[in-house]
Amino acid sequence: MAQIKVRQLDDDVAVALKRRAAGRGVSLEEEVRSTLAASVTARRVAFERRARALRAASGGPGSPSLDSARVIRRERDATG
Repeated sequence: MAQIKVRQLDDDVAVALKRRAAGRGVSLEEEVRSTLAASVTARRVAFERRARALRAASGGPGSPSLDSARVIRRERDATG
């Protein structure tokens, strides 16, 4: 497991984390660990949601809208 030392952390942030940890009955270290893990997970989930939406909007693999040969042919035929 990695170890990280955070320098120059804003005092207000440190106090808020300590209060949250106390409220949950966990150590400051556990609160920071869970906060970081939740942040990373939330970003990953948001990325996956956007990727699914883009795949759905594009018609997905094998979709005629993704067939570059058809697009090139249509462009070529349109311009003669």
